[in-house]
Amino acid sequence: MNTGLRYRMALALVLSIVTSIYIMGQTYVKKPKSVAFTKIKLLDKYISEGASVGDINKDGHMDIVAGNLYWKGPSFKNVAAYGPVGYSPITGPGLEGYADNFFTFPLRIDENDWMDILQIGIPGTDSKWVRDPGKIPFSLSDSIPDVVHIGAIRHVCHESPQMVNIIGDENKELLAFSQGKLVLGVPIAQGNREWELLSISEKDENRFPVFSHGLGAGDINGDGLTDVLEKTGWWQQPVNWDRTTPWEYHPVAFSHGTGGAQMFAYDIDGDGDTDVITAMDSHGYGLSWFEQIKIGQEIGFKEHKIMTHDPMDNTYGVSFSQLHAMSKADIDGDGIPDIVTGKCYYAHNGRDPGAEEPAALYWFRTRRNKNGTTELVPYKIDDDSGVGRQITTADLNKDGKIDLVTANKKGVFAFIQK
Repeated sequence: MNTGLRYRMALALVLSIVTSIYIMGQTYVKKPKSVAFTKIKLLDKYISEGASVGDINKDGHMDIVAGNLYWKGPSFKNVAAYGPVGYSPITGPGLEGYADNFFTFPLRIDENDWMDILQIGIPGTDSKWVRDPGKIPFSLSDSIPDVVHIGAIRHVCHESPQMVNIIGDENKELLAFSQGKLVLGVPIAQGNREWELLSISEKDENRFPVFSHGLGAGDINGDGLTDVLEKTGWWQQPVNWDRTTPWEYHPVAFSHGTGGAQMFAYDIDGDGDTDVITAMDSHGYGLSWFEQIKIGQEIGFKEHKIMTHDPMDNTYGVSFSQLHAMSKADIDGDGIPDIVTGKCYYAHNGRDPGAEEPAALYWFRTRRNKNGTTELVPYKIDDDSGVGRQITTADLNKDGKIDLVTANKKGVFAFIQK
């Protein structure tokens, strides 16, 4: 163990003891007794940078998807394949040390009752979807035929794309960069047609490069329309958008570095407007939330640092790097959204700061103190899993509690809330 890691672990232990009962505004900070997770290691091989959930085999239970595999709920003990299964090395020159599957998004694209799966690979490649993958499941001992892919959007760039309902038509769109633009991909259900591509920005390949970080959506100005977030600012959706006019851009330095993971917008401090939370650097350190403030008649933001490279900057002695995936969900059931994130294990094949430190996974409780302050309080879930590029939160077993799934170079994992 290197000296720096030993120092960080010792410091974190001391700070943990000192702050085990911490008073702020007459409110005790302690781990909610009702929140704990059971870890299930579904796969110990590297198959995907992300995991998702959906009822793939139409049996009424949520399944877990990673790459061309899905684990059948509610026990997740049985695994099925819907296409050829290949495992990737965790290191290698160039892109050789990466799986060719980064994201899966189960959703109904065509007009039948079966779940389809959108697949997104290494940034810069074409996205594609698979129709009704649960109809003919294959065991891993079978000779699995090639899966039939249908084109979605060409040249999908960015490392934090999301399926989000943005334009208000009751369907989700793929939010990403493509061909030098910030775009929305609208699914086409009929036939094998490629999806409709809607540009919300002008073309600028320097501004919207292939390997980018930090992207999300939310109603920033409170007009009832969903806006788009990226690491340099937010894009305001026009009223009665004609699907061609570029959106108005509002610059905000949400990250001074490379940008983080999926970005989220919600009322963090409970004052009635929309705030923003984002990782600072998906290959370094930093997590902050940005309080919405008024600067004259304009919308501005004030940064509140949650976590930096130094454990001493965090009341709870927590610091980890490579926050490359993030999800928002009400983990403790108090009606306020929380954040789940962690370390992306070997995101750059071990070359990133803190790469050899434990592959941590945390949830951050949004806690509004009695004295008017707001904290994102960290609680460790695990230290030997971490995240990839996509982490998914959902109620997997219908018990009313939020669970989570993740995949990366350590394998595929489910965390079931007790």
